[in-house]
Amino acid sequence: MASLNYAFPAVDRDTVQSLAGSSAQNVDSNNIIQQINQAEMSNLVQSLNNAESNSNNALSYGMMLNRNKTIRDIATDLTTQNKRVNNGAKDTYSRQAEINEWAAQNKYDTLFFLQTLFIYFCLVVVSLFFRQMGVFPDVVNYMIIGLGLLIVIGILWNRASYTSANRDKRYWNRRFMGLDDSNLSAQMQCTLQTA
Repeated sequence: MASLNYAFPAVDRDTVQSLAGSSAQNVDSNNIIQQINQAEMSNLVQSLNNAESNSNNALSYGMMLNRNKTIRDIATDLTTQNKRVNNGAKDTYSRQAEINEWAAQNKYDTLFFLQTLFIYFCLVVVSLFFRQMGVFPDVVNYMIIGLGLLIVIGILWNRASYTSANRDKRYWNRRFMGLDDSNLSAQMQCTLQTA
């Protein structure tokens, strides 16, 4: 920074004596100017540091105000959305109960198939044991194993196809009724053709 070549506008006698030292008669003006320049420069640097600190504080305060406004807006939006739904908590609980019921019934269905599969494997073991003992001929043994396998595959296919195509996705115990099942599509076509 450039040095200042002038002193304070009005320097009183006490200030000159304190800056000059012990001998008031021997005043070195260059020394006084240099000390005044140093004092002004240190005051300027301190003022700039204070200004920068205040600027950073103002910026942080503005960012916090903006963040608080964003959070307040989000909270307001969520509150508004929750108020739009009539009996929001009740709907949430009832929907969670439907989901739990669907999952439980799905597990029961899976357990039913696994029990059927277990019974089939027990039947196969007993059938193989009787064939080994000579009670059943090979043809009867293969017929029992094949018939049991057809029943197990039929149960699996029936459960899987019904769940994927016909079962209501919201209620496990209901069949999904589309437009094709209810003849509404035919009625709609008739309405569109007459219009």
